[in-house]
Amino acid sequence: MVIGDGPERPRLERIAVELGLADRTEWLGALTHEAALRELARCHVMALPSVDEAFGVAYIEAMACGLPAVGSAGEGGPEEISAVGDGMRLVPPRDPPALAAVLAALLSDPPGLERLGAAARRTAADHFSWEECGRATVAAYRETLAG
Repeated sequence: MVIGDGPERPRLERIAVELGLADRTEWLGALTHEAALRELARCHVMALPSVDEAFGVAYIEAMACGLPAVGSAGEGGPEEISAVGDGMRLVPPRDPPALAAVLAALLSDPPGLERLGAAARRTAADHFSWEECGRATVAAYRETLAG
């Protein structure tokens, strides 16, 4: 399932056809926030191996739905998220075989996937809730004003 649109979609659709995956790929396009979360909740894992994602709120949204998230190592958002709790897996950037191996490992271990999903939900709740982000923002302002 691919949620979202962008300039690479036509190329990705052609690749899906070339790889024989077109009949197993859902291209949902841009969705409202609520619809995107409903679709995420149907999934087992979320992968966004971007190499130019800012923080990547989509990782946190997926983790809050109980999905392990997979992102690129060396990218700020995924690195920050994985540093504070479990539920985020990092793969080398621009390495489709490594991404495929991580996804295959996650999906071939349903009990482990369930545990990792629960850990992802805890990480999102403990470190990225609106309340926690608000506290961190106020603390940063106080530190800056005091400094």
